[in-house]
Amino acid sequence: MKKFLLFSFLFVGLTSYAQNAQSTQVEFNKVKVPGVSITIAGYEVDFVKSALEFRLEKVSGLKGSNSKGFRVYLAQVFHDLGFVKYDIFTLVDKGTKKDQFITISLLVSKGMDVFANPVDDPELTQKMKDFLDYFVNDYLVEYYRKHKINQLTDEINKLEKDCSSLTSDLEKLDKDLTKIQDQIKKKSVELEKKSEALQNAKSDLERIK
Repeated sequence: MKKFLLFSFLFVGLTSYAQNAQSTQVEFNKVKVPGVSITIAGYEVDFVKSALEFRLEKVSGLKGSNSKGFRVYLAQVFHDLGFVKYDIFTLVDKGTKKDQFITISLLVSKGMDVFANPVDDPELTQKMKDFLDYFVNDYLVEYYRKHKINQLTDEINKLEKDCSSLTSDLEKLDKDLTKIQDQIKKKSVELEKKSEALQNAKSDLERIK
């Protein structure tokens, strides 16, 4: 419990260093294109990918596929960005061993790989930033909390099942022990009688001789 609380405090401390989403250039098909990104710490990269996919696909109903490292949502309406169909690309990039930060990038194309940029599409770019800020600071935190609750609930259920099974085993062994102790007592009494009879028989034999 203490270890879990310590981890939780460290986790909160790390995620508090998450930056606000920024306009940037992201490499796409070997070309730098405009997008937005945010850098965070305190999570495993696979966990962030899972949370982002869950938010976009299970919650928002988008249909995604993988392509060249990106998660791609082609010609779909994502209501956090408005009511227009866009080609949406997400990328979750882990840092190096020395740099444990994770970068989440979001690219939005209006078609034909014409990506939204802050000069021509300031409103859309701001919505992209707002989504990443919300995802990191609100959704991801809550997703992590629920994940830990489910994880600990599963662990508790398993431990309760194990404890119940071990309790049953101990009760059975206790009954077996009581039975064995009764058998030992009976055998001891029987041995005592047989030993006495044996001594008497030997004594009788000695007198006859």
